[in-house]
Amino acid sequence: MSHRDTLRALTAARPNSLDPTEPPADPMTIMSYPQEETVSRTARRPVGRLVLAAGLPAVALAVTGAILLGNTSGTVPAVTQEPTGAPAASAPAVPPTDAGGVLLAAALVSETAAASDGDYWVLRAENGEGSRRGQHQMWLAAVEGLPSSAYMLRADGSWAPRPMQGHTAANNFLLAGMPRSVRELAALPTDPAQLKKHLLRWHDVNDGEAESAQEFLFHAGMGLVIDLPVSPRVRGAAYRMLAALPGVTSLGRVTDQRGRSGVAIAVTRQGDFAKAQTRLIVDPVTGRALGSESWSGGRLYSWMVLLDARWADGPLPDASTLG
Repeated sequence: MSHRDTLRALTAARPNSLDPTEPPADPMTIMSYPQEETVSRTARRPVGRLVLAAGLPAVALAVTGAILLGNTSGTVPAVTQEPTGAPAASAPAVPPTDAGGVLLAAALVSETAAASDGDYWVLRAENGEGSRRGQHQMWLAAVEGLPSSAYMLRADGSWAPRPMQGHTAANNFLLAGMPRSVRELAALPTDPAQLKKHLLRWHDVNDGEAESAQEFLFHAGMGLVIDLPVSPRVRGAAYRMLAALPGVTSLGRVTDQRGRSGVAIAVTRQGDFAKAQTRLIVDPVTGRALGSESWSGGRLYSWMVLLDARWADGPLPDASTLG
């Protein structure tokens, strides 16, 4: 899904008591998924991005990810959280800035990270479109029978709980346009070529005519490296797959919307009225994907920064305990 879809769903999920007193926003900016992009066809929805969508059938992450879990035993396969400390592998003395070098360096770090698991996949992210921005947390159930919940950041710094009705371990994650189970994510190939082949089978049956194979793989790869709960080796394979895609370029050193330093990896296509570009921002030293941005006609259209991605055990936290 795109950042625009994320903001629409966040707006739909936002309690009325949190709304400002200013005039209402353009309805086109707050309509719920699955409305199409209106800027151009270049802003096709990423197929593996994460988006808060209370009351909708699936949570997508992308950016971008969410789950369809067939596990009823109360446990989930071991997968990894986003690295938050020192890298598990040695990074280059001088971090690369070319696309292949950045992605391969991130793969090296990611695939040697420690695995983890838990009852909930916890994501904290900030999204923006134009002058609008918002921060949220999502506790996405990875075990059948557990509830899922979102928490919206208020202007005063406190969190407002927003139960995600209808969101369960059966539909909390999205990859390649469809809900996937944790077991499916754990079973993804760890070889880059096989991972690409596996994903392309989903492209053929899902959105093959609406999105080129390259765009499909780039968006799916973004979901795997940014916010989906996959194993270290699968995340590493996704980075390596992205490194081998044609048309993927480096824009050099950038800072994300929170001021964090990384390298922007981009794919660009010509739309109906302007060129559109999707950017994946990566820190090659830590192996972390920091977030993504959508550009149209040389202007930033929307963005997402990932602040935290980790496993946690239940129960769901009280909003007052969140930092």
